[in-house]
Amino acid sequence: MTHASIAPAVTHTCPVPGGVLYLNEIGNGPLVLVLGGISGDRDAITDTEDGWWQGLAEAVNPSKFKIITVDYAGGNGASEVAALPTTITEQAAYISTALQELDWLEFHAVVGGSYGGLVALELAQDKRLQFQRVAVIGAAHRPTAQAVMLRALQREFVRLGDAAGQPQRGAQLARALAMLSYRSADGMDQYYPNPKDAVAYIESRGLRTVERSLPRARQLFEIFGPALDDYRIEPYHIEQPTLLIGFDSDQLVPPSLLHEFHAALPDGRGCHILPSTYGHDGFIKNTADYAAVLASFLECSCN
Repeated sequence: MTHASIAPAVTHTCPVPGGVLYLNEIGNGPLVLVLGGISGDRDAITDTEDGWWQGLAEAVNPSKFKIITVDYAGGNGASEVAALPTTITEQAAYISTALQELDWLEFHAVVGGSYGGLVALELAQDKRLQFQRVAVIGAAHRPTAQAVMLRALQREFVRLGDAAGQPQRGAQLARALAMLSYRSADGMDQYYPNPKDAVAYIESRGLRTVERSLPRARQLFEIFGPALDDYRIEPYHIEQPTLLIGFDSDQLVPPSLLHEFHAALPDGRGCHILPSTYGHDGFIKNTADYAAVLASFLECSCN
């Protein structure tokens, strides 16, 4: 999809307590805050159409909306803070402060995927910013036991790497395990008929993350992981019309959990479970499959 008239993103540098957050603004129209996954940055949707979540532009069209994206505090982007956010609430507070600094107080919607879905829920219940509607993709009101176990093993890999004097290898293995948990068994079997190629794939993804920045990679496991494990929200606190999207092969946020969440929401506007060979990564890989549902939700009056 081409958006020829879209101007390049404007980057904002916003002071927050003990540091600075970087945000991008792209497009024209009502404000939509887009929050990506744990390792995402503010280049989710770009005018050059090479953003890491570019497929989302099929639904959150920069020709119709002014899209705001963020480099998370403690994440892989340029944002820098002295006190890393150890909870979802603290991450949301940094983002809320930055948005208020820019005088962006009323939003047409917030769209969050994975980790960003939890941040979206926290912002929605906080009430310092106003969101007319909330769309959550691959995230729910609580973690599952399996997700917590997987992240505990990731942290243990980091610790064992340190103990063995191989911190880079420990973080690489932790990321490899994370990648395994993001994908489905059927999908890996389909895309890698030779299982050795599948092993090489997750190893390479782990190495890429570590080579980008070992300290930042460690933070994903030691700071962001526990924040995901500890987060809980009472669904009745989310008063806005709320759309949930998930994937049948997601082992981190399974369909049963999303149905549980949707049933407890005051104003649930649908729980759409889509077939996917990508597991949890369906929120990035399957945008074409949920774009129409999300676009319709963003365009509805929601009265």
